[in-house]
Amino acid sequence: MKKHSVKYQAIYRFAAAVVFIVLFNITAQQYYKRLDLTKERRYTLSNATKELLRNLDDVVYVRIYLEGEFPAGFKRLRNSARDLLDEFKYYSRRNIEYVFINPNAGSVEDRKAVYKELTEKGLQPTNLRVKGDEELSQRIIFPGALFIYRGQELPVLLLENQIGLGPQEVLNNSAELLEYKFANAIKKLTQRTKPLILFSRGQGELQDRKIQDIVETLQELQYRVDTVNLTTELIPRQANVLIVAKPTRKFREQEKFKLDQFIMNGGSVLWLLDVMNAEMDSLRGKSVYLSLPRDLNLDDQLFKYGVRLNTDLVQDLQCNRIPLVVGMLGDQPQTELFPWYYFPLITPGTEHALVRNLDAIALQFAGTIDTVGKRDSQHIIHKIPLLRSSPHSKALLSPVRLHFSMLQEPPDVSAFNQKNLLLGVLLEGKFESVFKNRVAETFMQALDSINQPFRDESIFSKMIVVADGDVIRNDTSSTGAIYPLGYWRFTDQTFANKDFILNCIEYLADDTRLIETRNKEIRLRLLNNQKVKKEKTKWQLVNTGVPLLLVILFGLFYNWLRKKRYAK
Repeated sequence: MKKHSVKYQAIYRFAAAVVFIVLFNITAQQYYKRLDLTKERRYTLSNATKELLRNLDDVVYVRIYLEGEFPAGFKRLRNSARDLLDEFKYYSRRNIEYVFINPNAGSVEDRKAVYKELTEKGLQPTNLRVKGDEELSQRIIFPGALFIYRGQELPVLLLENQIGLGPQEVLNNSAELLEYKFANAIKKLTQRTKPLILFSRGQGELQDRKIQDIVETLQELQYRVDTVNLTTELIPRQANVLIVAKPTRKFREQEKFKLDQFIMNGGSVLWLLDVMNAEMDSLRGKSVYLSLPRDLNLDDQLFKYGVRLNTDLVQDLQCNRIPLVVGMLGDQPQTELFPWYYFPLITPGTEHALVRNLDAIALQFAGTIDTVGKRDSQHIIHKIPLLRSSPHSKALLSPVRLHFSMLQEPPDVSAFNQKNLLLGVLLEGKFESVFKNRVAETFMQALDSINQPFRDESIFSKMIVVADGDVIRNDTSSTGAIYPLGYWRFTDQTFANKDFILNCIEYLADDTRLIETRNKEIRLRLLNNQKVKKEKTKWQLVNTGVPLLLVILFGLFYNWLRKKRYAK
């Protein structure tokens, strides 16, 4: 009877354990939780992302084209995307649904059709080289995703190509930005009111064809884009960001007043300014061109906000290249590429979310910026550098003689002794009006007519000042074709101008601080290849021998324990 009782007790315990495990797994499927023990908190979502996901009122479908046979680095990127979407799914209460797709599946005709469709939707292909057992093969992949919400689609590129970085660093940086890219895509698709971006007109700014690429990109990203003529119109209060793109004519006081009151009421401005008159066209057919200051009449206003644009031009040894005719072969001109020191390539060194992980940004005839102004308890303006020149640069004060003959001799490196010159800055805080205590009666009457009181200091506002207007300008071909912003046709390189401008607009228009997720850092801890080769056999023995030894020791201990317990 006692033996039967022990037997039944064992059966009951086993059955209870099975029931507990089954119920635990069923309950666990309803919850998703990861314990983040990493130093950089790589598996922890930001509060802004969690809030965004909790407010989803419909399903967002995600198609990710990262399925198939990939090297280990791309597999890590794929797994990171899958883990992140699982967490998104949990916080959104299952309002995220995703599928991984292999665009290389099917016949040749099927693949071509898929490639064409994905390219038309904005996903860019990458030619991936895969090393097999005997040979090196190439494969076209689309490291991107399509986010779909209520019939709207938004492409997201997952791969962050950066000049000068190896494949592991590129994939690591791409993984860092997954949360920001995914959350930002969801925000753009689900926001009920599309942000309004305005380009100023009336002071000789860049015209439509010169900004066509960035305008089309903004529209694809669910922004409303329009223009406002400061000469005849008021800036709408509902505008999120005003872009002043390379004005060439003097601002009158009326136009400055409109800008000022837009900022005082919380509006954000992206200033892209050239204070020196310098263009490549000015050198065409000339041996020397004298670059002089351009009077925009904005000095007092910008000074009041905390910056001063200097009348100078920056030369930088880290620069872009331009073609110059070096001779004739028959009746055909022969050209070579030369470094043009007035076209600096800026590699962002700051860790601010706006420029973190960005590739080089191409500027043309940029000037320097000084941060100025008083600091008191009421008007504390945070001034955050965004763009700086390389350690080998210098600023030439006005007037500046521009000539190509300088390229005939190697540069004097010792003369480029001014490092990290400030070329772009972010300003945040409560700004004081430049019209404080000096508002004309006509201005007051104009404000009264639209029921808008005059403000002599702003609510919290943001602005970005870049001492180069060409940073937003796209080139055009001789046939009128529009080149992508940042593309330099002479070297077939694409710089990060578009990403920089989009980040600026996103930051200035964003009230959720979602862009701060760009600051997430995933440290790349690579193995020491030399040490791996040297100690390979040692660690193979450790990894195989130690587990076996532990199992043997446990078995011996267990047998000893059983003999001791049941010896009697």
